[in-house]
Amino acid sequence: MTTFQTQLLYALGSKVKVFSELKKVFVRPLIQIAVKTINQEYIEEGILDRISQKYNIPDETVDEYYSVIFTILKIHLGTLSQNVKPAEFKQILEELKLSSECIDDLSTVVYGQKRPELISGLMQKTKFYPHLIGCKWRIDITISSSILNRVLEPHIIMEWIFNNGKHQIFELSLSKFHQLRHAIATILVDMQKIEKQCASKNILCS
Repeated sequence: MTTFQTQLLYALGSKVKVFSELKKVFVRPLIQIAVKTINQEYIEEGILDRISQKYNIPDETVDEYYSVIFTILKIHLGTLSQNVKPAEFKQILEELKLSSECIDDLSTVVYGQKRPELISGLMQKTKFYPHLIGCKWRIDITISSSILNRVLEPHIIMEWIFNNGKHQIFELSLSKFHQLRHAIATILVDMQKIEKQCASKNILCS
């Protein structure tokens, strides 16, 4: 399972069930609203209410549909999922029962000419500190040295790569590595919970 697929399934949770309900006729305006949200452009007040009335869909259902569309775009354009190929992107959404017409519209947006602009807009929207975009690691085992003539405990050499071009290299013992792994996993779970709550409310939360 890819990073994009894992993040998407976790972020959407039970909302995955609405994929089969999404139709091109009202998904397209929802995509346009999501794009404007990412680019921090002006959005008319009550736009989701008008979509609800025009297509005779309950308000809360439109909110849920918008949340799904926005989440797909946000996670795909996020740092960890930018290397997802178009064919893989389509296959994942097809497996979730999204119609081919909706998939084509989403693909046009995320792989179109405005892709760099959307990625930049998403980064600006969530810009606080440099983002981690890559991680390399290796196990370092010292068999012997001039000081200690014995096998030492393995250490993890890690290199973190940030979106500002900086590289951070540091060494961890195995116990500290497991502590770091657990801490990051906990933070990611908490972040996903917050994002799910925010995306499910309304455009302003998004």
